[in-house]
Amino acid sequence: MGDRRLAEIITPDVIAVSPDTPVRAGLAVMRDRGISCLVVAEAGVPVGIVTERDIVWGAAHRGEAFADRTMGELMTSPVVTVDEDTMLVEAYHLLARKRLRHLVLVDAAGKARGVLTQSDLIESLGHDALTEMQRVGDIMTREVVTAPGNCTVREAVSRMASRSISCLIVAREDRPAGIVTERDVVRLLAESPHMGSLKLYDIMSCPVVCAEAERPVFEAALLMKKRRVRRLVVVDDDRRVLGLVTQSDIVRALESRYVRTLKSALAEKDAALREVGRSLVAKTVFLDNLLRSAEMAIVAVDEDWRVTYVNPAAEEMFGLHAETVAGRDLREVHQRPGIDRAAFLRGLDAVSPTHSYDFTLRKERGGTAHSYAVRVSGIYDKGGSPSGFVLMARDDTERRQAEESLERLTRNLEQLVVARTSDLTAQAKELEEANTRLRGMDEIKSAFLSSVSHELRTPLTSLLGFSKLVARDFARHFMPLAGDDTALVRRGARIGENLRVLAAEGERLARLLNDFLDLSRIESGRMEWRDRPILLDDVLRRAVAAVSGMFATRPEVDLELRLPEISPVVVADPDRLEQVLLNLIGNAAKFTAVGAVTVSLDVPERNLARVCVRDTGPGIAAEDRELIFDKFRQVGRDPEGSGPAKGTGLGLAICREIVTHYGGRIWVEPAPGRGAAFVFELPTADAEGLCVPTARGPAPRKDRPLVLVVDDDPAVSSFLIQFLEGEGYRVASAHDGESALAAAERLRPGVITMDMAMPGMDGRAAMEALRRDPELSAIPILVITGHGDAPCHAADAVLPKPLDPDRLLAAIEELLAGKG
Repeated sequence: MGDRRLAEIITPDVIAVSPDTPVRAGLAVMRDRGISCLVVAEAGVPVGIVTERDIVWGAAHRGEAFADRTMGELMTSPVVTVDEDTMLVEAYHLLARKRLRHLVLVDAAGKARGVLTQSDLIESLGHDALTEMQRVGDIMTREVVTAPGNCTVREAVSRMASRSISCLIVAREDRPAGIVTERDVVRLLAESPHMGSLKLYDIMSCPVVCAEAERPVFEAALLMKKRRVRRLVVVDDDRRVLGLVTQSDIVRALESRYVRTLKSALAEKDAALREVGRSLVAKTVFLDNLLRSAEMAIVAVDEDWRVTYVNPAAEEMFGLHAETVAGRDLREVHQRPGIDRAAFLRGLDAVSPTHSYDFTLRKERGGTAHSYAVRVSGIYDKGGSPSGFVLMARDDTERRQAEESLERLTRNLEQLVVARTSDLTAQAKELEEANTRLRGMDEIKSAFLSSVSHELRTPLTSLLGFSKLVARDFARHFMPLAGDDTALVRRGARIGENLRVLAAEGERLARLLNDFLDLSRIESGRMEWRDRPILLDDVLRRAVAAVSGMFATRPEVDLELRLPEISPVVVADPDRLEQVLLNLIGNAAKFTAVGAVTVSLDVPERNLARVCVRDTGPGIAAEDRELIFDKFRQVGRDPEGSGPAKGTGLGLAICREIVTHYGGRIWVEPAPGRGAAFVFELPTADAEGLCVPTARGPAPRKDRPLVLVVDDDPAVSSFLIQFLEGEGYRVASAHDGESALAAAERLRPGVITMDMAMPGMDGRAAMEALRRDPELSAIPILVITGHGDAPCHAADAVLPKPLDPDRLLAAIEELLAGKG
């Protein structure tokens, strides 16, 4: 209760007067400042105090001329003072014990610094200190002095002075009609010291602030603070006077509570001390047993180096007896074990609160040389003064012998390491040479794959292109000739189906080849990533459109696309993301016999986009959900009646490599109901991770311009010419870079399709020459290549061999649209 200093809660504002000040002037100050006392001081040092009670006493006993007297004649002296460091609880106890209402606060020089009143005390302790008290009726003063309203002021002042009370209650039929307090008397005397024939009705304060006897004490204190009064009249339900509760009553009640609290605290401390004593005795017994049973020798001395304790191990180790060395100086006793005196004294001087002194002692014991590790440490009090020292010693012989053995082993090990290091150096050299050979073989493998890739992709382009071209022309021009001939229609349908199988197998071969090459490039770090900000839903739309034909022939399996209203933006190569989606959707379609394949996109949290491909197939066993992303790994996930799955097991491994490259992750989980859900997440490009979708739709078709086809392979060139002419384009061709430059300058084509590997001037040199020519530099160039290496930066777009006709048309239209 009250653990703050008075200097922290009292405002240093002292209203003081000299002893020679007239009482009349003092009354005016008390009235104008609304204070209950004046400090009487000389040169700032308090010599007395004049309170409202002193004023009432003077008015009653000094006669009408008391206002002309000095404050020194009226003051109470000596005044009770406290210093600034006094705790609030101490000041409270002093007020309650001496039954005071004021304490003067002084500084170190004895000059007045402030005044502590009962109001300050209650306010500083906090009204929560009153919550444990019960009712106002428990602490109120029951003997209340009342007077009728026609009583003269002079008579009332005399009654207050003789009874030493702070107020009179003006009552009518035992009900309070008003109240006259010491402050009312001071205010009246300041205006008219002679009081005249005034009645209490003329000066009393009304209405009277009352409280019920059942009201809690802390509420009464709050009411006093709110109404700015120091007392409340306690009344019953019929407003008859029961008593009076003042700030003094509250302070006295606090004192009784404080005394109870203090007694309780002392009792608790006494019980705690007894418990500590019992614990100390137990610990002392335990410590003594511990020291006596310790194998380490222990000798304790006081601050003068007098021996106070020697345990049995020390007696045996040093050949001493505790009874004979007790009280002797350790610096004398040490000579018997054979310790050098000068060295020992130097070591003792080195002992400090932060350092101990360690030394080694060697002596014969039982006919054997023993080595002892000895440490001397100091015991210091809180002030850093030494209160004793402890010497501890242990037999270190075995450890010393072990160290010597370890040193010998270390020397042998060092020699062995030198020999092994020589062997490892030779092996490292051989390994480096092997790595060099392997790197050379890897480069040869990469060159071989690149060459084989081109050699396989070029005929594949012709094979796939012509199969689709023949299928289109056969369907357009020859099938109608069959007419109603059932045999011809059936044979024509079989030819069309054979052409579709031919195209499908060629595409499967192309995919296998691409998978091998893509994985090789990713692992070797040679994969080109054409990253740019893209709308992720655009990639999903293109991927779904690319596989829609696969689902058109399977009415029992639906393909669904679910996109959010706003699309996340990611920075990535759109072709690589489309490759991931095509692989996942293709797998889902392959393993789904009946139901649906659902492709969805959402943003589960800020800066993260999630794509899910869900199917209704047979699902994947829990133990296989991580294995399927390994290279060449296939698991038994057969759709109903489909037989063993085909493929190399590279598709999902490539998907994981691509997603991981962009800081994402990919996994598989069971789909709700049945099937499997392949999910991958990618970080979004900006802080919001979203972009309002732009308007989409096919660009308006324009008049087909001229396309210049540049390729040294006649089959590929023929396919491109026939296909583009079938789509309504005008087409010209060139077989190498030089003829391409001449044709471009003469014909000014709208788009150039460029092969990279050609005799003479290859595609890279031809593109660089076109970009250097101001009149030809704006022509869009579409690179069609079978090589895995990236074309030069001069290309506007790139398509790999074998060609997808739909992607070829889309790329040409996009380049033409960008040019327009």
